[in-house]
Amino acid sequence: MAETVHAQCGFCRKRFRLRADQLNREVRCPHCKTVVKITPRTETATAAIEALRDAPRPTYPVASSRPRAMSQAAMPNKSVAIVWLVLVGVGFIGVLIGLFVVFGRRGGELIPAVGGDLTGQHFERNEIAPSAGAEAFARGMEPAVPGGAALPPAVVAPAELVQVHVERLLRGFKDETVTYAVGHVKNNTSEFIHSMKVTVGLYDENEKPLGEAVAILINIPPRYTAPLVADWTHDQGVRATRWALAGWETAPSGVPAELPHLEVTEPWPRRDPNSVAEDGEISAKVTNHGAVPVRDMDVVAILLDNKGKIRGAVKGEVTKEIKPETSEEISIRWTRCAGTLVSSAEVWVQPQY
Repeated sequence: MAETVHAQCGFCRKRFRLRADQLNREVRCPHCKTVVKITPRTETATAAIEALRDAPRPTYPVASSRPRAMSQAAMPNKSVAIVWLVLVGVGFIGVLIGLFVVFGRRGGELIPAVGGDLTGQHFERNEIAPSAGAEAFARGMEPAVPGGAALPPAVVAPAELVQVHVERLLRGFKDETVTYAVGHVKNNTSEFIHSMKVTVGLYDENEKPLGEAVAILINIPPRYTAPLVADWTHDQGVRATRWALAGWETAPSGVPAELPHLEVTEPWPRRDPNSVAEDGEISAKVTNHGAVPVRDMDVVAILLDNKGKIRGAVKGEVTKEIKPETSEEISIRWTRCAGTLVSSAEVWVQPQY
């Protein structure tokens, strides 16, 4: 029987047996399959290995368990500190929210402008209690407070008779010299508002007054929300970025007390949904509920996307005779608003005076 010897793989360090005649030759490790060359140990190397194997191992002191206990005892204090920090932070945030709710905010949200539109920033200025204008309206008089009642947007008090909500600024009309303040006016009463004047103050980014956008609305039906397009004429290059409702008043001077009521139905924007053209046409059916024919009319329209967001506005004149208790179709063109954004329209028509 051939003599065998023990060998160790230099790669995986595992031991295996091989024949004595395989020393100083390359063999394959049966464990990791690596080809290694096995050489016999010399007497000096063998003695060194035996000396290391028989040498006494060093001893190390065992760490005391008392510092560990102290560290564990300190952990609850650390947790308590973290909890206190969290509570203080939450309390500070709560105080900030409370101050924000009580005192309100100076500026409103900025919405990205679309096309030629410029969305401004609303802020309250010289605010007047809504009850002042409401009480005057209930008495059939002009508001006792100059300028009427400044109503914050989207806030309706139970005693409020009229709600004015300015939502956007649209610029760039008529050779860059007209800016529209666009929104809605709601008649919360059970009677017609025969005439109403809305004034919107316009300001630059530093809150410097620039001018006023004005709109006159005639014959707002009870419980009805009418589109508001107040216009401001200015020089080229002038841009308003903020607005504040300056006031409203009923029965303004210069407006006749009785004018025919015109009802608008079936408003519809005519546009190519695949076209990027910035102009189009709005048609609507107008019924004259007055006792006399109407020929010259003022028309305003608000262009809305499929989510009801204001995308554009138009204000113009239409000449077409409408006899009492009859209906006619009218149309008006819009500009500076891509047809792909327009899904619907709100139209308001009233007789000229």
